[in-house]
Amino acid sequence: MSFRIALVEDEREIAQMVSYFLQKEGFEVHSFESAEAFLQNLPHLEPPDLVLLDLMLPGIDGIELFKYLKRDHRLREIPVIMLTAKDDPVDVVVGLELGAEDYITKPFDLRELLARIRVVKRRLEHLYGQDTEASRVYRVGDMLLNGDELTLKIDQDTIPLSFREFRLLELFLRNPRRVFSREMILDRIWGEENFVSDRIVDVYITNLRKKLGKRGNLIVTVRGVGYRFEPHAE
Repeated sequence: MSFRIALVEDEREIAQMVSYFLQKEGFEVHSFESAEAFLQNLPHLEPPDLVLLDLMLPGIDGIELFKYLKRDHRLREIPVIMLTAKDDPVDVVVGLELGAEDYITKPFDLRELLARIRVVKRRLEHLYGQDTEASRVYRVGDMLLNGDELTLKIDQDTIPLSFREFRLLELFLRNPRRVFSREMILDRIWGEENFVSDRIVDVYITNLRKKLGKRGNLIVTVRGVGYRFEPHAE
């Protein structure tokens, strides 16, 4: 079964370039030049597996379209990667807080876009695949996190982690390269606890990096937004 991508992008050259490239990589791509065109055609299409969404659209902008998708129970689980030319991170943060998978800033390398799409594709295959008893074991180099045993080993040495440090690292390993804002991390790790400042996230990130030693640089700061886990960071 092909992986269906809806590309909502008003710049024709970019849309044609991205569509052609992704189709060559084996994806089924449907391109729309506006949010209105996407919404008008949506009832007549198979639901996409992924939406590539330009934030600066004419008429209904990307954030408003994203909010619409999140309000519709049939569409809210469709992952979204935001395409943005903006240097201001405000819209990016809003999109991430709404639940976007990732974002990429124009001009972007098509291979980088492809890598991020493949991350989403693998996650969906893992989530909806036939193996419903998915193991919570994650390996990056000589680092092994076992979610079933709640242990972290680095080069055979067991590294002590607090419960929240463990959950934070598991969140990153389960979603490599996905950018998380501080608010998203608070929601995932602290839940509905009151009186927790988003700066506590920075404290936990600092402590976790120290415990990971030289591998601490795998947790990358995304300036003005939050953090992501980069498996191949130098």
